[in-house]
Amino acid sequence: GKRPNEDYDLEVVYLICVLHDMGLTDEGNTDQRFEVEGADLAAALLTKHGVATADVDRVWEAIALHTTPDIAVRRGLLALLTFEGIYIDFGKNADLVAEWAPTIHAVYPRQAMVRSMADAILTHAARSEGAAQRYTFAHTLVRERETDGQTFMESTVINGPWGE
Repeated sequence: GKRPNEDYDLEVVYLICVLHDMGLTDEGNTDQRFEVEGADLAAALLTKHGVATADVDRVWEAIALHTTPDIAVRRGLLALLTFEGIYIDFGKNADLVAEWAPTIHAVYPRQAMVRSMADAILTHAARSEGAAQRYTFAHTLVRERETDGQTFMESTVINGPWGE
């Protein structure tokens, strides 16, 4: 977000961050991937509240791609910021927020964040093949949990800079 000559709307970034996992809520109850379902739910909510179509589209794209890093980093600054920002929660580039992390975690405890997140994704994935299509993030988590009892995402976070 600090690239020279790059600009973005902080409100749009905020909306993406707050809404990016809507597909894992009770509202996310179709047979789509949670990322796409969440993007659709966020877009519907923002449209209902009169957010400009161009901003709704940018929010949709960033949310839909937030678990697909190789694509997200090629789809513009908002998709990149979304992916990179969300993955800080999982320990990626933790040094960027090391100064603020203790304060943030004191106010917003992690509360078994990674296990809760994995469980929610796996619950959503169990709905249908469409919710965990082959080679998707959810499908990978299903396979890892079945094979090892713990996903790579979980072990990475548990052994990462902030633990569970």
